Amino acid sequence: MNFQAILVANLTGFVLIIFLHFSKFISRTKNDTEEHAFDWMMRLAALACLVEPLTFAVDGIHNPVAYWTNLLGNTYLYYANGLGSFLWLMYMDLKLFHDRSRLKKIYYKLCIPVSCLLLSLIVNIWFGYYFYVDENFVYHRQPAVYIFYIYMMLCAVYSIGLYYYYKHVYGKIAFFPVFMYLVPIVVCSVLQMLFYGISLAWLGTAIGIVALFMSLQQQRAYQDQLTGLLNRSYLEHMLFKIRNSSMSDYYGIMIDLNFFKQINDEYGHSAGDQALVDAAGIIHNVVGKQGMAFRYAGDEFIILMRTDQEADVIALEEELRHRAEEFNRNHHRPYVLSYAMGHDTYEEWSDNTDRFLKKIDEAMYADKRRCHEAMAESQD
Repeated sequence: MNFQAILVANLTGFVLIIFLHFSKFISRTKNDTEEHAFDWMMRLAALACLVEPLTFAVDGIHNPVAYWTNLLGNTYLYYANGLGSFLWLMYMDLKLFHDRSRLKKIYYKLCIPVSCLLLSLIVNIWFGYYFYVDENFVYHRQPAVYIFYIYMMLCAVYSIGLYYYYKHVYGKIAFFPVFMYLVPIVVCSVLQMLFYGISLAWLGTAIGIVALFMSLQQQRAYQDQLTGLLNRSYLEHMLFKIRNSSMSDYYGIMIDLNFFKQINDEYGHSAGDQALVDAAGIIHNVVGKQGMAFRYAGDEFIILMRTDQEADVIALEEELRHRAEEFNRNHHRPYVLSYAMGHDTYEEWSDNTDRFLKKIDEAMYADKRRCHEAMAESQD
């Protein structure tokens, strides 16, 4: 692979990431840990797309500046690979589980071996056990460098395992294309590992990052930004899909938070938002693979379950009540969470979306009235 091809491949990757960076900056709506992880993945890859052709350009040039550019440039490339792989795991975990405590519990431990691996790159500058630049100013890889390739492959395997673990526990993942991200990176990295002199890894990384971002943009259109549940637009899409396909035997559950207005009035809208997040988290964890959970409007949620057994629906409702009570006991919130719920079947031959939503809404309000009446009686 000649230098011109190497330059074009890497500059193409650089341009892709720069355009993506500006697009992401314009559409940014939050500034949290997962966003920072994604941003650093982009920055590491963008700089690597510039550094890699530079290392090829100076390879073999008899000049001290060229020597150190070659040595330090390749050191950065392996560093970016190692840190980028670790950031990918953190980003994926946060995107799937939305749990910082889980992140600290798992990845703080993983930081130790990863940090040792990255620090060993600094020592390599003097001892050359991964790679070195010889007396003719030519770069050479050592067999030990395959430790980095093994590490990156382990990160890829771990992320796939994490994906399938989440899918096993919680069901379908609608907008996280793990393979669209990993496949171009893995294929290009393997080719570059096997055939020294070609430069495809960072182009593959840029393609993977862009593919991931495009899917996550689709997620923004169908995911409620506060609770992380699917939104009303995706609910309507699913009901249309059910009605116009052979799928049948669906139940819908309408859920409303009891006394939500009181929470907002007494504790403020920030507490109200936190109550919605807490309530959605319970719903998400309970539903798992049994169905799909949506934030419908305000403090109303809907669950779609593919079953013809009403007993399954009732069991899920009871589990939601149990988990809410458990949450109230174990968390020191100023408010108490409780659900009003009602369910009914979705009959594709007779129900349209409005009729179905009206049925489960009426069933929910009947339960809500019973709850308020019971509360009033207990206060008398």
